[in-house]
Amino acid sequence: MKSSLNTLLVILSLLLPALLFTLGEHSISKIQEVRIAETAREMLVSGDLLVPHYNGELRLQKPPLPYWATLASYKIAGFNATAVRLPGVLFGLLTALLLFTWCRRELRLQVAANTALVLAASFIGIRYFRSGEADAMLLFFVSAACMLGYDMFYHSTDATRRLLFGLALGLGFLAKGPAALAIPLLTLLLLTILEKQPARFKACFSLPGLALLILIGFGWYAWIFWQLPDAAQQFFGHQLDETFVSGTHAKPLWWYLAHVFEFFAPWGILLIPAFWWSYRQYKLSGSLPDSLRFAWSWLFEVFVLLTITINKQTQYALLLAPPVAMIVGHYLAAAEGGFAKLNKVLFGILCLAAMAAGVYAMMHVTTATLASFAWLGLLLIPLALKYFLKTQTPSWPVLLVAIVTCMAYLYSESFVAAEPRQSAVQVLMSRAAAHTALYQSRPGDGAISFYAGRVVPPISDQDIAALLQPNREIWLVSQQAPLVKDIKAEPVAESGELKLFKLKRPAS
Repeated sequence: MKSSLNTLLVILSLLLPALLFTLGEHSISKIQEVRIAETAREMLVSGDLLVPHYNGELRLQKPPLPYWATLASYKIAGFNATAVRLPGVLFGLLTALLLFTWCRRELRLQVAANTALVLAASFIGIRYFRSGEADAMLLFFVSAACMLGYDMFYHSTDATRRLLFGLALGLGFLAKGPAALAIPLLTLLLLTILEKQPARFKACFSLPGLALLILIGFGWYAWIFWQLPDAAQQFFGHQLDETFVSGTHAKPLWWYLAHVFEFFAPWGILLIPAFWWSYRQYKLSGSLPDSLRFAWSWLFEVFVLLTITINKQTQYALLLAPPVAMIVGHYLAAAEGGFAKLNKVLFGILCLAAMAAGVYAMMHVTTATLASFAWLGLLLIPLALKYFLKTQTPSWPVLLVAIVTCMAYLYSESFVAAEPRQSAVQVLMSRAAAHTALYQSRPGDGAISFYAGRVVPPISDQDIAALLQPNREIWLVSQQAPLVKDIKAEPVAESGELKLFKLKRPAS
């Protein structure tokens, strides 16, 4: 027990600073973050917690749980970028702790430590655990449902587990829709086919669990469809067509396969020897441990599901992260002989690359940016903590790679990423928010409303003349001056591509 606690302290001493430092430095500008941030803000201001609005318009394309979580974060931390991203940090840490606890019980402590670090200290993990998007929340409930399904399939189908299974499925559906149901149920079905045990599959469900799933997962939708009957066509028609038929982010079938190694960098490359090692173990013994067979089944099912879906985006690949982390974590702990030697070579190459990158970074440090590097030293605390606690897990190489990965990501986010720390919207709205008659050009940008602290309605050029009554002026946020007859557009401020115009009729 003490060794598990010491290992967990070492892991948390890395993940907490890696996920929290500079969390609010970058503005809310990515559309997925903006939609959740502004919808939650409008919910809190209006007091209407059931009917979401985005930029003043009804928004039913996504379920409301991420909005409610962000709303709760606002009440704790205020309206700011940090508050928007805190739910992602929380659910990212919860997922890492969930995997750690499950792997410690089913496998051993070293596998548990490796799995938690591979999950959170990979490109895709740290990227979306530091984001205000809904993907970290979805990942937690999907992981919880999958692991409960495993427990019921291989161990005990007691009433509590069945009830928790329904709860996890319902909350996952309320977080981001059908994927939360499809992944756990299809993984369980695949295990049933492989094990040829249909009775075990049936035993995972109970009437109270199904009732809880329906109540939590579909209760809000039922209420919305009852209050707003037209919403059914908007949700099912537009959302399902966009995801599975037409696709606004359509990619070829092999898109995830082509990018899986970079998504899970630097650990992704280990999937190749991990697969070969698992295959050899299967050939030698005729079987694999239940937990490892479960991880490969989970990975295969999610990969196929994502591949056949028309819409393909980087954040969807986060759903692959738990089984990838379990497989790589187990491989790192169990690899022997030539596999262990290969791992040492790969880790050595990574450390050399990290040293070269560090030298390059320090050569480009100026006095003005030196203070920005000071917090990186806190990421070295896990090394000192591991030494003083004398814990064997995680191993020194795995911990060092995890630290280097976190440092590299945070450095690139602060000094390499093209996105500025403060977006043009944030800078401009600090000047424009005080104006009462404030509008934006169509199509509307929710970030403008978020940083203005109120809904800034989008208007077209045809609306301007009607809004401008004699002796009245309005303010417009736009990329270019509107071309409206008999209207004078005076530029007042500019930030990036955005400009603030004062619109009025010329004095006669």
